[in-house]
Amino acid sequence: MKKEELLKFYLNYRLYIFPTVAFVCSLILLMVVIYPQLVKLLSNERTIQDLTKRGIFLEAKAEVMENYDISDLDNKIKNVLSSYPADKDFAAVIGVLQNLTAQAGFNIVSLSLGGGSKETKLQSYGIKLDLLGPVKFLPILINNIEHSPRLMRVSSIEATTGKDAQSAVVTLNVEVLYAEVPKEFGSADSPLPELSQKDEEVLAALAGAAPYPLSQPQATPGASLRGKPNPFE
Repeated sequence: MKKEELLKFYLNYRLYIFPTVAFVCSLILLMVVIYPQLVKLLSNERTIQDLTKRGIFLEAKAEVMENYDISDLDNKIKNVLSSYPADKDFAAVIGVLQNLTAQAGFNIVSLSLGGGSKETKLQSYGIKLDLLGPVKFLPILINNIEHSPRLMRVSSIEATTGKDAQSAVVTLNVEVLYAEVPKEFGSADSPLPELSQKDEEVLAALAGAAPYPLSQPQATPGASLRGKPNPFE
């Protein structure tokens, strides 16, 4: 294209060329410089707002925690975890069952571990006990197991009496409950749990509970022989 033709084109369309070039330059400037800076500014503003809210929340949380009785809170946590622990406490439960069976006059012939019940959504594991002992004291044993401060229940019973009808070979399947601690529990950003009156009653019952029920078999067992009241009832 000749120089004269370019000059003529420029003179004919110069009113359109300048706005177009200015628009394109402004668009490039907006996309390359202004938009990223604006996005960064908004992101920083949201971050500052989140940090401000978090600071207010943590400050209020700290004020509440300053009023806590650390010793009392520590005792409550220990009582709860001993009754409803966060993992499978095989050794502790076996020790409790040994005490309970001995109190009721039974001997443990064999013991085996198994999985939990699939009928409920609760986390649990099973313990199968083969016992030998007096038939008349079996209700005391079951009562003591199910009313023990350690949360567990008898899921099935099989008993075969001997020739004298006084002793029996008993198979008990005991379901032992536990619950994993939620991952967010105890984190700095998690809200403080609030205890209801019912929760406080349960904690008070756990604090006064013995390590295991104290019902002892007597010569004439009857309805008056009971284990320690269930703190979860």
